[in-house]
Amino acid sequence: MTRFVHFVGSLPPQLMTSDSDVLEWFVQRSSGHQLTGVPCDLDPNWVVQYLRDREKHLDVFEVVRGGDFADYSDMRGYGIRRGRTLEPRHVSMDRGGRITEAVTAFREVQKRHPELAGTRLQISQPNPLDMALFVFAGAAVTDGLPLGRALRHAGAVAPALRNLPVFVEAVLAEMAELTAKYGDTLTWQVESPIAQLALVKAAQLGVQLPVGRLVARQLAGFLERAHDIGAQTVLHLCYGDYQHKELLAPRTIAPAVNLLNATARRLRKHGVPLPPAHIPCAYGAHPAPLDPAFYRPLRRLNEDWQLIAGVVSPTDTEGSLRSLALFEQAADRTAYGVATACGLGRSTVEDAEHAAEATVAIADAEPPTAPSDLRTAQREG
Repeated sequence: MTRFVHFVGSLPPQLMTSDSDVLEWFVQRSSGHQLTGVPCDLDPNWVVQYLRDREKHLDVFEVVRGGDFADYSDMRGYGIRRGRTLEPRHVSMDRGGRITEAVTAFREVQKRHPELAGTRLQISQPNPLDMALFVFAGAAVTDGLPLGRALRHAGAVAPALRNLPVFVEAVLAEMAELTAKYGDTLTWQVESPIAQLALVKAAQLGVQLPVGRLVARQLAGFLERAHDIGAQTVLHLCYGDYQHKELLAPRTIAPAVNLLNATARRLRKHGVPLPPAHIPCAYGAHPAPLDPAFYRPLRRLNEDWQLIAGVVSPTDTEGSLRSLALFEQAADRTAYGVATACGLGRSTVEDAEHAAEATVAIADAEPPTAPSDLRTAQREG
């Protein structure tokens, strides 16, 4: 089985000179390997510009916690003004025109690269839960995410959950419009650090089961509704990467496995196919672990997931190869694709180049042959 190369998305701001330049950067660095999609992210810092842009609606929003987005502790938080009602237009990402421009550029790139026939343009789509929590809770979301200490900020978290349906409707309306126009061209990368980190924090607090059910219900519900409008998706989990720093450091891959298993059960119940899922193993500036115990929970992951192994470190190709072998041995399957842990928007240009080169090299690695007694132990353990 040939592994796909998965580029998570963003590039350093210096490289984002035009949509065509961004697309060409990824295509040329794929070295002819098949891509899961060609990204054209519109913000190198994920949702930071979106959060800043909520100030366009200060007739409805008010700033309740100041911040200029210097780091996780400096995230601005909004509230709703007394007597005002939040509507989908107030939280829409308003990207219709920009995505249309990216589609136009992508189709021109496809003409220059016949090998891209059948490959789609990949658009970043934050999970509405993440959008709502970051808008209303700001830095409170990063202070425990959203468990632990963040629960003390119920005054900020509660409005996010109460208004979550407004965010869902806004996102789905934009996705539906663009899917109707360009459905055979687009893949939506659904991104949810909140889902991943909530499970990590819940495991630390011993409440993983109830939290996992709630988070999986929301994530699966959104993926189901995206499927209903004909959108093709890929799922990206994350530990946070703002300023190239993680929000929480994982001790094991178990929270991701538990989240994906719970999500799979709900999707299967409603007849929705599972999208490919990117599981980060590296995080922030840290390479993927080399401890087999970290990956062992993959042995109980639903076998229907197509896995993208987020094991690539731009500074340690050899270590990344070892991490991939541990990942595939534990999962008892060859990865569908390989990737870095997150996008490259917070990297230097040099590190972005190294990361792309390492991703291609690791995708070429021979699948490991695990000893039969290891596989037996994985199944029975």
